[in-house]
Amino acid sequence: MEHKTKLPILLEKSGTGYSAYAKEYPAIYTAGENIQEVKENIQEVIEYQIEYLEEQKKIKEAEVLKNSEIEFYLDIQQFFEEFKFINKSAFAEAIGESPNYIRKISRGFVKLSDEKSLKIEKGLHKLGKELMSVHFT
Repeated sequence: MEHKTKLPILLEKSGTGYSAYAKEYPAIYTAGENIQEVKENIQEVIEYQIEYLEEQKKIKEAEVLKNSEIEFYLDIQQFFEEFKFINKSAFAEAIGESPNYIRKISRGFVKLSDEKSLKIEKGLHKLGKELMSVHFT
């Protein structure tokens, strides 16, 4: 099985919506009105970059990019703003964190440590998996 290279894409809130870019590839950037649009746009930009690299005979670089796995990164404040329907207190309790702390980081009052970031991310992913397993009768 081939190991996929990670392609981190940073999502940022802008005055008109969102922007997205890859630090490792200066030519990979875009904008959109919402996160879904910017994710779709970045896919197109990546495809154009692959074509460009192939035209420049940079086949190995094109293959690396083609086989990369996109990972989107979003600031915690932007996350809670985008997903307002998530009850911060209930989410905090579900991941074993202080509701007060989650409210503070979501408003930017407290800096998020790497350890806490990972705990919140793992809790969110666990919740997502649990939700994916739900079926209605």
